Parts: sequence; structure tokens; C-alpha cells
Amino acid sequence: MGRLADRLDGIRVRVRAPGTDIEAELRDRTNVTITFGESVYGFADERGLERSLAALARLVYAGWLRQYRAAIDESALDITPRDDRDDEFLDERSKIEAGGRSSDGRISLTCVGMQEISVEIGPGTVRELAEEEFAARAKEAVTLLIREYLAKVSELRKRFYG
Repeated sequence: MGRLADRLDGIRVRVRAPGTDIEAELRDRTNVTITFGESVYGFADERGLERSLAALARLVYAGWLRQYRAAIDESALDITPRDDRDDEFLDERSKIEAGGRSSDGRISLTCVGMQEISVEIGPGTVRELAEEEFAARAKEAVTLLIREYLAKVSELRKRFYG
């Protein structure tokens, strides 16, 4: 199991928001970096960034899930639901609500089952924060979202499987 855990920890996903020059990279399960192409942030607005960050989050999760499944397949570990309890666990997991907010409260992310992802950016944030500050605050919010989601999945797993 140690090799599988190492493989899962080593998953790295890099994606670009459709129609933009905004990228996100996930490493070490919770370490997310957001980068902007040249002059992109300077012309951005909060609503556009909300859409782009939500798209990035969905793409990162899809990329992580793809690599996770490949690692599981290579390990020969069978994670196929076997009974009603497994199906109920998966159903409950898909309903988990989690969220994360930057330390300054300007950027927040919420999700339901890591499928429905929403981003809210406070008015004036782009004007008041430099690109690097914005990226750092977004990273804070994303990291908290991921950690809360993983903690709730772990709690659910204990409830179902002991």
C-alpha cells in the first residue's frame, strides 16, 4: 500500500481554463498554484475570474481523478462497489459540502461532491490585490476547500466502514 500512497501523493495535474491564459497546477494532493499569462490579471474582473477559477477547479479534479483511477488500476486494488453499503457510501460522498475562504475573506470556494464548484470573489478584489496576492489568497481558499472535503470523506468512510 505504501507504493500506491506514494503514487497518489505524486499525482500532478496542470490545466488551463478554457478560453483564457490562466493555469492551475495541483501537487501533493493539496498544493495548488494558480498562474496568469502576461497581462491577463490586469484586464480581469471578478465575475470572469470566478468562472475561470471554477472551471480550473473542475478540470483539476477531473485530471486528478483520471490519474487516481489509473494508479488504482495498476495496483490491482478493486474499488468497485460490491453491495448496497458501498453504493450508499458513494451516494453520500457525492453530497458532501465543503468550502474554503481566503484569510482576508475576499475569495471563497464551495463544492458539493467536488462536482458542483462555486467561486465568489469580493467586489474590488482585482483592483485592490496585486496578481501575486490574488494567487496566494486563491491558494489559501482552495487548500482549505480540499482539506475540508478530504476530512469529510474520511469521516464518512469511518462511519460506513469503521
